[in-house]
Amino acid sequence: METRKIQTVGGGTYTVSVPKEWARKQNLETGEAVRLYTHRDGSLIVRGEQSEATPLASVTLSVDDHSIGAVEQLVHGAYVTGFERITIVAQDPLPPEHRQAVRTVSRQLVGTNVLETEPTALVVRAMLDSSAVSVRQSIDQAVSIVTSMLQTTVDGLSEGTPITEHVQHRRPEVTRLAALIRRHHNRSLRSFEQLDALGIDRVPLARYTRMAGRLEDVATTIVRLAEIVEEVSLSDEHSQIVADQIDTIGSSLQAASECILDQTKRIDPASQRLPSADRHLDHGGPDDGASDPARARVRDALGRLRADVRSVERLGDQPAIAHQ
Repeated sequence: METRKIQTVGGGTYTVSVPKEWARKQNLETGEAVRLYTHRDGSLIVRGEQSEATPLASVTLSVDDHSIGAVEQLVHGAYVTGFERITIVAQDPLPPEHRQAVRTVSRQLVGTNVLETEPTALVVRAMLDSSAVSVRQSIDQAVSIVTSMLQTTVDGLSEGTPITEHVQHRRPEVTRLAALIRRHHNRSLRSFEQLDALGIDRVPLARYTRMAGRLEDVATTIVRLAEIVEEVSLSDEHSQIVADQIDTIGSSLQAASECILDQTKRIDPASQRLPSADRHLDHGGPDDGASDPARARVRDALGRLRADVRSVERLGDQPAIAHQ
């Protein structure tokens, strides 16, 4: 790091010199223009013409000999990277199943539509402007969905109602919001104007992006846990034990999420006391139809869920520690 003194010239204009080595690397000469970016966090960025980031206006992707899954991954990846216009092309006319794959994945992404251009091409347009996106609200929605999934699992275990179908239906909503947050985080890394349009500083944006990924992990684990508890035969007593533990895990997730969104708040140590062992699941009564391997599968799934929520808790501790 170097320091420079602010000077005044002419009618009181403030000036500051730039390092000569930096100017040489940017191929700058006396009299050339540079770009100045001021930001809400108080920083001032100076960029030469050669250091402008690669634009994200459009990308063309060839899908010859690609599977349907690969086509969907390409579109999803280009969207998350931040491209505004994604053109899918092939040498021969695109098969109907490939066209349907593009439409399907586009419906799962926020703010996109598909344009029919020609037999060998489809265009996906991302229409949502950064100024219309609230990253914090998107995180709020994702937390609400995951919490609802946990509650559905608790209710299903306590009341014997279906679980898997309901939580499977909600998991794509979390993925959709996470993709939106990653997209705008990536765009903000390429363009300072995008960061300003989001109305958020870089540090919390990076934290929200990490949290979005961890919420995706929690949602995926909830679905797996739901599948397992419906596959095995647990007694009413063991079902209630599992429900109580999931309820405790859900409370911990809520507390951690609040700390991430409120950067001055720190997680109450009492809320972090997640049950770490399922000793009550180790022994079944005479009326328990669940075998030891079946209960072991439930224990493993609960352990995975705890680990996922603890990763959110660790993220939740960071803002408060930084403010001390």
